[in-house]
Amino acid sequence: MRRLTQIPGMTLAVMLTLVVAQGLVFGPAAHAEDARGLEGTWLMEATLVDCDTGQPLPIPGNPFPALHTYLRGGTMQDAGAPPPRPTAVTRSAAHGIWERTGDQTFRVRFRFFGFDAAGVHAGTFEVTIERSLQQGDHSKMDEIIGAGTVRIFNPAGVLVGAGCNRDRGRRLEFEEKE
Repeated sequence: MRRLTQIPGMTLAVMLTLVVAQGLVFGPAAHAEDARGLEGTWLMEATLVDCDTGQPLPIPGNPFPALHTYLRGGTMQDAGAPPPRPTAVTRSAAHGIWERTGDQTFRVRFRFFGFDAAGVHAGTFEVTIERSLQQGDHSKMDEIIGAGTVRIFNPAGVLVGAGCNRDRGRRLEFEEKE
């Protein structure tokens, strides 16, 4: 009889040990180093470019700032300037997905909505970017570059335009203590 009660007790002890060990190995501190790859928040500068020449388009507000946040599990969020007029005056936050395509390369796709001056949905914008991490001023991968496409859909979901973009950014981090 005593032997049967020892097995569940031993099982519980092993399970608790695994849970604690998992917390130590996979806890926040373990992901705070360079192993995080793309995960984190990035301060970006995006530029709409001519797809044939790669030259920036001569439109007001180009280039423009954006914040990209990449979350564990392959989702992402973006906040940035509104798309060029006359299509839209304001925009929603963007939500999307990302996946690793190589050692330091990634594919990103996100969507956001544009609204006219009356607040009416003017279109949906879908951005697809091929990204790569690069070593910055420090010994870690803290810079990112990308190039991709923008597809514009009217409120009915019909593709009405397309373009190209490129961007560059750096990881948002706490200032180093001296």
